[in-house]
Amino acid sequence: MNPESDTHPEPQEAPLVPPPAPKRRILFLITKANWGGAQRYVFDLAGAVKTADYDVAVAYGEEGALAEKLAAAGIRTIALPSVERDVEMFSAESITDPKVVWRSVKREWHALMSLVRLLKEEKPDILHLNSSKAGGIGSLAGRIAGVPTIVFTSHGWAFNERRPWWQRLAFRFLYALTILLAHRTISVSEAVHKDIDWIPGPKLSVVKNGIDAPAFITREDARARLLPNQIGKHWLGMVAELHPTKRIEDAIEALAHIQNEYPDTILVVLGEGALRTELEDRIRHYNLGERVFLLGFVPDAAIYMKAFDIFLMPSRSEALGLALVEAGYAGLPVIASRVGGIPEIVRHKHTGLLVPPENPHALVRALQALIQNPEEARAYGTALQARIRERFSKERMIVETIAAYRR
Repeated sequence: MNPESDTHPEPQEAPLVPPPAPKRRILFLITKANWGGAQRYVFDLAGAVKTADYDVAVAYGEEGALAEKLAAAGIRTIALPSVERDVEMFSAESITDPKVVWRSVKREWHALMSLVRLLKEEKPDILHLNSSKAGGIGSLAGRIAGVPTIVFTSHGWAFNERRPWWQRLAFRFLYALTILLAHRTISVSEAVHKDIDWIPGPKLSVVKNGIDAPAFITREDARARLLPNQIGKHWLGMVAELHPTKRIEDAIEALAHIQNEYPDTILVVLGEGALRTELEDRIRHYNLGERVFLLGFVPDAAIYMKAFDIFLMPSRSEALGLALVEAGYAGLPVIASRVGGIPEIVRHKHTGLLVPPENPHALVRALQALIQNPEEARAYGTALQARIRERFSKERMIVETIAAYRR
């Protein structure tokens, strides 16, 4: 008998399995947590990267719907009240008042130090900044705290707003500083990129906004929920904050011009804002109380898009216009201003009609063209829907943004 047959082989050690790599930490920062295009962008990105290789948190200044939606989605939020206000631009009088200047400097210093402390506690690998103030103060705080990657997304530039020339110049300087401090700067449209391409270097890129198709409810359902007494009318629709840049007053004036020609046409606006009282005065001035409906903030407003016959965006400025993308997914004919990134979505007389900004008479002519030619209007809506599905998906936006994180 072979003695070796009674021997037992040495036990083999199990191969060592390396522990999983720790998730990279990403902190989003935005000034206001209300619900608009920039907030939608943060919500979509935070939700997407949370399921990938990132540990995600969102810091914000002013409370709002974004914070509620993030909490419901299980995304950690951090309230940072010191950054709730936008950067103060002094008037010609106040800039000579030492007390006003000193108060502003102290407030911004406090916001900067609060953010530096937060960054040192959170230790993010990536700091993703959104909005003007978050970009300026966040890029500086990120450098002080030693954040490895600072990304700033521009959703538009304040120097394009109506301001005194010296304020626009000051904003150009502040934005240039933000871009130089950040490691990457993303513009949400070619138009936004073009406005700042005088800053040299490879740090600038374009990642156009994109969203998933909303879960639209039917036309009948949407109308019944919004305005059950107006179901049979011809609806012009807007989803917009009641803000000067949105030029809702132009849509009201256009309706006043066509009210006798098209007595069944109404204007329905989903959104709230500071101009409510002024717009209500204008509605009374034109005797349109039964023709114009300011419905205020409507949760998940995009799902009601199919209630509209024509979608309007007569904005004075617009970085891209996510509401246009939503209208496109709904297959609506649209009329929009030829400003900012809007022509990147709407091709005139191919996927909709473009008009000059702040021109109610041009808006009237475009409305007459679509109302009088319903087949042409439907063709524009169909063509826009195809363009949106091809070029403005959320998946594409997320893939390209994550690529920017890794460069």
